Amino acid sequence: MVKMIVSSFYNALLDEEEAIPTSTMLEIERIRKKGIPFSICTNRLYKDVLDYNRDFPFIDYIISLNGSCIYDVQKGKCFVKNKLSLSNIKKINDLFGDYSKYYYTENEIYQSNDIIEKEEIYKIEIEIEEEKEKEKLSKLNVNYSIFTWNDKKYLEITSNRSNMFTGVDKVSIKLNIDLKDVVAIGANESDLALLKAIPTSYIMKNSCSLLKSANIKKTHSNSEKGVEYILKKI
Repeated sequence: MVKMIVSSFYNALLDEEEAIPTSTMLEIERIRKKGIPFSICTNRLYKDVLDYNRDFPFIDYIISLNGSCIYDVQKGKCFVKNKLSLSNIKKINDLFGDYSKYYYTENEIYQSNDIIEKEEIYKIEIEIEEEKEKEKLSKLNVNYSIFTWNDKKYLEITSNRSNMFTGVDKVSIKLNIDLKDVVAIGANESDLALLKAIPTSYIMKNSCSLLKSANIKKTHSNSEKGVEYILKKI
Protein backbone atom coordinates (compact mmCIF):
# COMPACT_ATOMS: atom_id res chain seq x y z
CA MET A 1 0.00 0.00 0.00
CA VAL A 2 1.43 3.38 -0.99
CA LYS A 3 1.67 5.78 1.96
CA MET A 4 4.15 8.42 0.69
CA ILE A 5 5.56 9.65 -2.63
CA VAL A 6 9.01 11.21 -2.83
CA SER A 7 10.37 12.77 -6.00
CA SER A 8 13.60 14.39 -7.07
CA PHE A 9 13.16 18.02 -8.12
CA TYR A 10 15.60 18.98 -10.89
CA ASN A 11 15.66 16.69 -13.93
CA ALA A 12 12.50 15.00 -12.63
CA LEU A 13 9.58 17.10 -11.40
CA LEU A 14 10.68 20.18 -13.36
CA ASP A 15 10.26 19.93 -17.12
CA GLU A 16 12.56 21.31 -19.83
CA GLU A 17 11.15 24.79 -19.25
CA GLU A 18 12.11 24.56 -15.54
CA ALA A 19 8.44 24.50 -14.59
CA ILE A 20 6.14 21.98 -12.95
CA PRO A 21 3.32 21.15 -15.38
CA THR A 22 -0.11 22.12 -14.06
CA SER A 23 -1.41 18.64 -14.86
CA THR A 24 1.33 17.16 -12.65
CA MET A 25 0.41 19.45 -9.76
CA LEU A 26 -3.24 18.41 -10.11
CA GLU A 27 -2.20 14.75 -10.07
CA ILE A 28 -0.14 15.34 -6.91
CA GLU A 29 -3.12 17.01 -5.28
CA ARG A 30 -5.31 14.02 -6.20
CA ILE A 31 -2.84 11.73 -4.43
CA ARG A 32 -2.65 14.01 -1.38
CA LYS A 33 -6.44 14.09 -1.05
CA LYS A 34 -6.23 10.32 -0.64
CA GLY A 35 -4.02 10.90 2.40
CA ILE A 36 -0.68 10.21 0.67
CA PRO A 37 1.90 12.92 1.49
CA PHE A 38 4.15 14.20 -1.29
CA SER A 39 7.81 14.95 -0.53
CA ILE A 40 10.58 16.47 -2.63
CA CYS A 41 14.31 15.71 -2.56
CA THR A 42 16.52 18.46 -3.88
CA ASN A 43 20.09 19.71 -3.92
CA ARG A 44 18.79 23.29 -3.69
CA LEU A 45 17.58 25.55 -0.92
CA TYR A 46 14.17 25.08 0.69
CA LYS A 47 13.05 28.53 -0.45
CA ASP A 48 13.92 27.73 -4.09
CA VAL A 49 11.35 24.93 -4.07
CA LEU A 50 8.76 27.09 -2.32
CA ASP A 51 8.84 29.49 -5.28
CA TYR A 52 7.09 26.73 -7.25
CA ASN A 53 4.67 26.00 -4.39
CA ARG A 54 3.41 29.52 -3.67
CA ASP A 55 0.23 29.73 -5.74
CA PHE A 56 -0.66 26.06 -5.61
CA PRO A 57 0.58 24.45 -2.37
CA PHE A 58 1.10 20.74 -2.97
CA ILE A 59 4.22 19.75 -1.01
CA ASP A 60 4.29 18.18 2.46
CA TYR A 61 8.03 17.72 3.09
CA ILE A 62 11.19 19.08 1.46
CA ILE A 63 14.49 17.25 1.91
CA SER A 64 16.88 19.99 0.81
CA LEU A 65 20.61 20.33 0.18
CA ASN A 66 20.96 16.60 -0.52
CA GLY A 67 19.46 15.64 2.83
CA SER A 68 21.20 18.23 5.01
CA CYS A 69 17.98 20.02 6.01
CA ILE A 70 14.48 18.53 6.24
CA TYR A 71 11.35 20.68 6.39
CA ASP A 72 7.74 20.12 7.33
CA VAL A 73 6.27 22.50 4.73
CA GLN A 74 2.81 22.71 6.28
CA LYS A 75 4.30 23.83 9.60
CA GLY A 76 7.07 25.88 7.98
CA LYS A 77 9.59 24.20 10.26
CA CYS A 78 13.02 22.61 9.73
CA PHE A 79 13.30 19.56 12.01
CA VAL A 80 16.68 18.16 10.86
CA LYS A 81 19.94 20.03 10.21
CA ASN A 82 23.33 18.43 9.48
CA LYS A 83 26.10 20.94 8.85
CA LEU A 84 29.58 20.31 7.46
CA SER A 85 32.33 20.47 10.06
CA LEU A 86 34.66 23.45 9.88
CA SER A 87 37.68 21.13 9.68
CA ASN A 88 36.26 19.34 6.63
CA ILE A 89 35.36 22.64 4.96
CA LYS A 90 38.93 23.83 5.32
CA LYS A 91 40.28 20.54 3.93
CA ILE A 92 37.91 20.82 0.95
CA ASN A 93 39.09 24.38 0.31
CA ASP A 94 42.69 23.19 0.35
CA LEU A 95 41.94 20.35 -2.09
CA PHE A 96 40.07 22.60 -4.53
CA GLY A 97 41.88 25.88 -4.05
CA ASP A 98 41.47 27.38 -7.54
CA TYR A 99 38.01 26.04 -8.33
CA SER A 100 34.77 28.04 -8.27
CA LYS A 101 32.94 27.16 -5.06
CA TYR A 102 29.48 27.83 -3.67
CA TYR A 103 28.77 27.66 0.05
CA TYR A 104 25.21 26.85 1.10
CA THR A 105 23.84 28.01 4.41
CA GLU A 106 20.28 27.06 5.34
CA ASN A 107 18.87 30.03 3.41
CA GLU A 108 21.55 31.54 1.16
CA ILE A 109 24.39 30.77 -1.27
CA TYR A 110 27.79 32.47 -1.04
CA GLN A 111 30.91 32.36 -3.18
CA SER A 112 33.38 33.90 -0.75
CA ASN A 113 34.95 31.47 1.72
CA ASP A 114 34.95 34.26 4.32
CA ILE A 115 31.42 33.11 5.14
CA ILE A 116 32.60 29.84 6.69
CA GLU A 117 33.76 31.60 9.85
CA LYS A 118 30.38 33.33 10.25
CA GLU A 119 27.70 30.87 9.16
CA GLU A 120 26.90 27.17 9.37
CA ILE A 121 27.58 25.53 5.98
CA TYR A 122 25.38 22.62 4.89
CA LYS A 123 26.65 22.00 1.37
CA ILE A 124 29.60 22.98 -0.81
CA GLU A 125 29.25 22.94 -4.58
CA ILE A 126 32.33 23.01 -6.82
CA GLU A 127 32.30 23.45 -10.59
CA ILE A 128 34.60 20.81 -12.10
CA GLU A 129 35.72 19.71 -15.56
CA GLU A 130 36.01 15.96 -15.00
CA GLU A 131 34.12 13.58 -12.72
CA LYS A 132 37.36 11.98 -11.53
CA GLU A 133 37.96 15.14 -9.48
CA LYS A 134 35.64 13.68 -6.85
CA GLU A 135 38.33 11.10 -6.04
CA LYS A 136 40.13 13.83 -4.09
CA LEU A 137 37.43 13.47 -1.42
CA SER A 138 37.80 9.72 -0.91
CA LYS A 139 39.76 10.12 2.35
CA LEU A 140 37.42 12.70 3.86
CA ASN A 141 34.44 11.64 5.97
CA VAL A 142 31.84 13.39 3.78
CA ASN A 143 29.12 12.49 1.28
CA TYR A 144 29.60 13.65 -2.32
CA SER A 145 28.04 13.27 -5.76
CA ILE A 146 28.10 14.83 -9.22
CA PHE A 147 25.25 16.99 -10.48
CA THR A 148 25.03 18.01 -14.15
CA TRP A 149 23.12 21.13 -15.14
CA ASN A 150 23.24 23.01 -18.47
CA ASP A 151 26.16 20.80 -19.57
CA LYS A 152 28.23 21.79 -16.53
CA LYS A 153 29.38 19.40 -13.81
CA TYR A 154 29.21 20.26 -10.13
CA LEU A 155 30.70 18.31 -7.25
CA GLU A 156 28.29 18.46 -4.30
CA ILE A 157 29.61 17.82 -0.79
CA THR A 158 27.62 17.40 2.43
CA SER A 159 28.07 15.97 5.91
CA ASN A 160 28.54 12.20 6.09
CA ARG A 161 25.20 12.13 7.96
CA SER A 162 23.34 13.67 5.03
CA ASN A 163 21.97 12.02 1.92
CA MET A 164 18.60 11.65 0.22
CA PHE A 165 17.93 8.27 1.82
CA THR A 166 18.60 9.38 5.40
CA GLY A 167 16.30 12.34 4.73
CA VAL A 168 13.43 10.18 3.49
CA ASP A 169 14.03 7.72 6.33
CA LYS A 170 13.63 10.50 8.92
CA VAL A 171 10.39 11.68 7.28
CA SER A 172 9.03 8.12 7.21
CA ILE A 173 9.86 7.68 10.92
CA LYS A 174 8.13 10.98 11.71
CA LEU A 175 5.01 9.78 9.85
CA ASN A 176 5.28 6.18 11.12
CA ILE A 177 5.48 4.88 7.54
CA ASP A 178 7.37 1.73 6.54
CA LEU A 179 9.85 2.24 3.69
CA LYS A 180 8.17 -0.56 1.73
CA ASP A 181 5.13 1.74 1.49
CA VAL A 182 7.14 4.60 -0.08
CA VAL A 183 7.40 5.25 -3.83
CA ALA A 184 10.61 7.07 -4.83
CA ILE A 185 11.35 8.76 -8.17
CA GLY A 186 14.87 10.01 -8.92
CA ALA A 187 17.08 11.38 -11.67
CA ASN A 188 20.43 12.45 -10.19
CA GLU A 189 23.52 10.77 -8.77
CA SER A 190 22.65 11.99 -5.28
CA ASP A 191 19.41 9.95 -5.46
CA LEU A 192 21.18 6.60 -5.87
CA ALA A 193 21.31 5.58 -2.18
CA LEU A 194 17.61 6.39 -1.84
CA LEU A 195 16.54 4.53 -4.96
CA LYS A 196 18.53 1.42 -4.05
CA ALA A 197 17.05 1.36 -0.53
CA ILE A 198 13.38 1.90 -1.43
CA PRO A 199 11.79 -1.26 -2.93
CA THR A 200 9.41 0.69 -5.20
CA SER A 201 11.68 3.10 -7.06
CA TYR A 202 11.82 4.61 -10.53
CA ILE A 203 14.38 6.61 -12.48
CA MET A 204 13.64 9.15 -15.19
CA LYS A 205 14.55 8.28 -18.78
CA ASN A 206 16.80 11.37 -18.73
CA SER A 207 18.62 10.25 -15.57
CA CYS A 208 22.40 10.44 -15.17
CA SER A 209 24.45 7.51 -16.50
CA LEU A 210 25.17 6.15 -13.01
CA LEU A 211 21.45 5.68 -12.33
CA LYS A 212 20.84 4.21 -15.76
CA SER A 213 23.41 1.49 -15.04
CA ALA A 214 21.56 0.50 -11.84
CA ASN A 215 18.81 -2.12 -11.87
CA ILE A 216 15.91 0.30 -11.24
CA LYS A 217 12.61 0.60 -13.10
CA LYS A 218 12.33 3.49 -15.55
CA THR A 219 9.65 6.04 -16.23
CA HIS A 220 9.35 8.72 -18.94
CA SER A 221 11.69 11.72 -19.07
CA ASN A 222 10.93 14.98 -17.28
CA SER A 223 9.85 16.53 -20.59
CA GLU A 224 7.36 13.67 -20.96
CA LYS A 225 5.93 14.13 -17.42
CA GLY A 226 7.54 10.97 -16.04
CA VAL A 227 6.58 11.76 -12.43
CA GLU A 228 2.97 12.34 -13.45
CA TYR A 229 2.97 9.02 -15.31
CA ILE A 230 3.91 7.15 -12.11
CA LEU A 231 1.33 9.01 -10.03
CA LYS A 232 -1.43 8.05 -12.46
CA LYS A 233 -0.51 4.38 -11.99
CA ILE A 234 -1.04 4.62 -8.22
